[in-house]
Amino acid sequence: MQASLGPSACPECRTPYDEEDLKSSRLLRNMTSTVREHLAELKLDESTPKEGNATLKLSETEGMLMCSEHDEKLKLFCETDQKLVCVICRDGDKHKGHVFKPVKEAAQISKGELKTALGFLAKENGQLDYMIQQQTTEITKTEDKSRTLSAQISAQFEEMHQFLRQKEDEVKQRLGKEEKKVIEFMQNNQSVINRRFMENKEKEIILQSAMEIEEPDHFLQWWNEKGFPMTKNMKQKADMTPSNIKYTSTVKDLTVLPDSLFLGPHETHLQFFVWKEMLGSIKPVPESLTLKNPGQSYLKVSPGGARIRQADRATVLYKNFNPGTVSEENFQAGQHYWEIEVREKPDWTVGVKMGSEKELSAAKSAESEILLHLKHSKGYVLSCDGKDTTLNTRDKPQKIGLYLDCDRKQVSFYNADDMSHLAQINYSSKQPCCLTLVPGLYLDGMNSDPLSVCSYEFSTGNH
Repeated sequence: MQASLGPSACPECRTPYDEEDLKSSRLLRNMTSTVREHLAELKLDESTPKEGNATLKLSETEGMLMCSEHDEKLKLFCETDQKLVCVICRDGDKHKGHVFKPVKEAAQISKGELKTALGFLAKENGQLDYMIQQQTTEITKTEDKSRTLSAQISAQFEEMHQFLRQKEDEVKQRLGKEEKKVIEFMQNNQSVINRRFMENKEKEIILQSAMEIEEPDHFLQWWNEKGFPMTKNMKQKADMTPSNIKYTSTVKDLTVLPDSLFLGPHETHLQFFVWKEMLGSIKPVPESLTLKNPGQSYLKVSPGGARIRQADRATVLYKNFNPGTVSEENFQAGQHYWEIEVREKPDWTVGVKMGSEKELSAAKSAESEILLHLKHSKGYVLSCDGKDTTLNTRDKPQKIGLYLDCDRKQVSFYNADDMSHLAQINYSSKQPCCLTLVPGLYLDGMNSDPLSVCSYEFSTGNH
């Protein structure tokens, strides 16, 4: 039986077509050409001994990539466009005025740049790995310190009774929150470091694997698609030449956060603060000190140096004269807490001065003082660095607590009636500190009551 004449049908979709519908396909032509070359190579392998320079030359030329546009071997590398080209591409308008190099020479140059980038990444990743180890150590230190503080808190609460057991739990909860906050902050920082490390390590692996590509044209094809964009993004400037390449560091803006876990006075003066909360009488720890007698006729310091007040006056002269004094003791290490009784005085100043007596008398730097004032016309004011900051507080404390942390260079003020926090400020001076008290303006005798440094007796007997 004869086949019927007429238009043929597509074997895939069965659509009829005529001969004029057929068009050449460059993709199919390249594929069939590659198959023919492969078959020819197999025949050549079967019939020709595999030795000598002729075989090596044949394998080198047959393994080269082909230009998809001109079906020519890609023997050149356009440095301007950073891509492989054939000799026909070189002479075309698209590459007019461009710089070309043979693929072997271009591959050698690009591999040199790749090697530099790899060296940079290896150094960066070494630093990142070291920083991760450091941050892990700091986190461990924080966890160890937290456990130590927890044991310390428990030991102190053992000296108290049932009510204090409840306070112990409250303070431990605060410690847990503080630990969680500190560690979370450091872990977030470690995550940033680790993310940078993983990103750089991934780049290093990619670039390292590319160094193992032996065929120059294959390497340059990779370089065009991945290597050049990746290393270009690593450079500080895109137009750098291979001789002066500088890469943007991913380490410089990172730092390892140190342990910063601290409970303030609940760490160093726990029992007294809890005692104040419960209005009990267990081991109060405010320190006693002695006020210097400045020899001012308008100031009166009590015997023992615990109180100071404005002297009574029979004249209105010097009504704005507002002298004060400092403690005989100086402090340069550790944590210290005092309470100063201010009662209903309408004007007073309590604070800390930095430096020796000679330095204080000559000091002009506002940073030599951190002061809390009650000004009869302005309310509560915090002074530091020559700047006054108004404090918004509804209460009027009868006692002011002053907490000096010499190790962390912090001064904190408290309403000692209920232990609520009023203000906290840091200082940078390395000089010793002393307490300073100013009883305030005389105000025609309305402010003649003394400022008193509170002294608490406590027993060290059986518990």
